[in-house]
Amino acid sequence: MPIAVMQEDSITPSSGPLGLNEMGNLTLNLKNSAANGSQLPLPTTTTTLELLLPPTTNLGVTSAAVSFLGFVFSLAIGTTCFVGCVAGLQYTVVKAVEAGIERFDRDYLGTDIEIGEMHFNIFTGRLEVDALEMKNPEGFSDKGVVKAAHFVFDIDMMKTIASRFHEVEITELVVEGITANLEFDGYFSGKSNVQTVLDFLNNADLRVEGHIQPVYCFWHAGNHEHTFHCAPAWPGEVVGDQVFFAPLHEVPHSKPVYDFWSFTQREHIFRMGEQHSMLEKKGSEPVFYAFETMVPGTEPVYQFWHPGNKEHTIHFEPAWPMEEKGDLLFFAYREHPDGASKARRKAATKFEPVCDFWHSGMQQHTFHMKPAWGGEKLGKVQFYAHTKHEDGLVPVNDYWHEASRRKRFHTGDARKGEEKRSPLFWVHETQVTGTEPVFEFFHEKHNEYNIHMGPPWQGEVKQRIAFYAHREVPSMFRDLRINLRRVELIDITATSSTRLAGMKINLGSLGFLNFSEQFQVFDAQSIVSVMVKQLFGKVSLGFA
Repeated sequence: MPIAVMQEDSITPSSGPLGLNEMGNLTLNLKNSAANGSQLPLPTTTTTLELLLPPTTNLGVTSAAVSFLGFVFSLAIGTTCFVGCVAGLQYTVVKAVEAGIERFDRDYLGTDIEIGEMHFNIFTGRLEVDALEMKNPEGFSDKGVVKAAHFVFDIDMMKTIASRFHEVEITELVVEGITANLEFDGYFSGKSNVQTVLDFLNNADLRVEGHIQPVYCFWHAGNHEHTFHCAPAWPGEVVGDQVFFAPLHEVPHSKPVYDFWSFTQREHIFRMGEQHSMLEKKGSEPVFYAFETMVPGTEPVYQFWHPGNKEHTIHFEPAWPMEEKGDLLFFAYREHPDGASKARRKAATKFEPVCDFWHSGMQQHTFHMKPAWGGEKLGKVQFYAHTKHEDGLVPVNDYWHEASRRKRFHTGDARKGEEKRSPLFWVHETQVTGTEPVFEFFHEKHNEYNIHMGPPWQGEVKQRIAFYAHREVPSMFRDLRINLRRVELIDITATSSTRLAGMKINLGSLGFLNFSEQFQVFDAQSIVSVMVKQLFGKVSLGFA
C-alpha cells in the first residue's frame, strides 16, 4: 500500500485529521501545534499522509487495513508528542538561561543584567539574545556598564551531550553593537564602575550574607608575607584558607582591628589599639571587628611568630609548622553564628588547577594555583590538586634555594640549602584511584626543578616521581566546564567620564580565536571577568 507524503505551510482543515480526497483515497493531516504557549518561533506546518488504496479495497472488513490505520494513528500521536517535547525542552532551556543570568548578576556582579528576547534552537545549538544591558553598580550613573544589541552563541550540542553536560562547547560567540561605559567616581579620576564590578565578581565566592564575614589568610609573594582580612584580596595577593569569622561593622562588645605596617619588620601586623611607635603606620580603616572578651560562640585568636619567614600570623591554636605562640589578641567565631560555617567559594569543590608560570626576571618556572604572582606569565594547567588539607594528603610547599636563587616545589622537609616557606596545595604521596604520577624534572640551562605530568619538556631530564595528582577534576567534584572558542566583539563604541567631563570614541572590533585556551578560563565567572577586562582594556587604550 503506497503512501504519499505532502507538507505545506497551512492550517489543518477544520474537517478534522482523517478524510477522503477527491480521488477517493484516505488522507491523514498532522498539524505541528505543540508550542503550547512557549513563545518560541516554531514553524506551523501541516503534513498530509495520503493512503493510495486500490479501488476495490474495503476499509470496513480488511483487518490489515485496520492494523495499518492503528499504526498511522500511533505515528501521528508520536510525531505530535515529539514536536511537543522539543518545544517544551527549548522553552525550558530558555527559562533556565534566564534564571541563571538573574542569579549570576545578583550573586556575582552585584548589579542587574537586563535581557530582551531570547531564542534557542535545540537542534542547531544556537542561542540568540536581542538586547542585553549590565546595569551600573550603586554610586554611578544610570547609563549602565555595557550594552549590546545582539548576542549569538553557537553551542556544539553533540559534544555537550557526550560529556553528560559536564562540559559546554561554545564554538562561537558573536556580540554586535556594543556600548561600553567607563565611569570614575571622582572629579578627575577615582574608582571606576568597571573595577567595582570586577572586585565584586572576583570575590563573590569569598562572601557570605550578613555583616559577619570570613577572614582569610592571604599570601603576597612579592612581600613574602601573609595578611589577614576579609575579601577582597589586596593587590598582589592570593587567597588562602579561611581562618575565622568576624563582624565587618561595630557590634556590642566589639572593637576595631587595624593593620599596622612595620617599617622595621617589613610586614603587616593585625591587632587592636594604636601604633606602638613611629616605626609603624596604622591603617586608615578597620579591617574587621573582634571581641576583646569572650562572647558566646567565640574562641581566642593568638599572634604567632615564624622565625624562618620572619613574620607574624594570627589564628586559632594550634601553631602552624615552625611557629611560636605569642599573645592572645582577641576573640572571634570559628563557625558563622548563623550556621554559615563556610563561605561560598571554589575551594568548597576541593580541587583547583595547578598551572605552570614563567618568571622572566628569575628565568624559572613556578607551579601553583592562579593567579600569577608578581612578574609571572600564566602557562597551562598541569594537573589538579586539593586546595585544603584532608586525611591522606600532604602539602606541596614553596622552598627558597639561596645558592641557586631559585624557588623549588616539592613535598616533605626542606632539602639541603633550602628554606621552607608556605604550603601551596595538597596531593597524594601514594597512588589512589583517579590519580597519576607527577614527576620532578631538572632543567640544566635554567638550573631549575620543575614538576608536571608526561614526558620531559625541552632541555629537561626526568628525576623521580614527586607525588600523585589528578589530570582532570574527578567527576564527583567536577563543576560545569565551559570551552569558549571563537569570540567576535563587533562595532564597539566607548564612553569615558568623570564627574566633571566625558568623551566618546569608536573602537571598531575585537576578536579571539580560542578564548578559553588563550586565557585559561573555563567557568562563567572567570570568562566574564576576563571578557570585561579585555573589553575595557581596549576602551582604556582608546582614551590613552
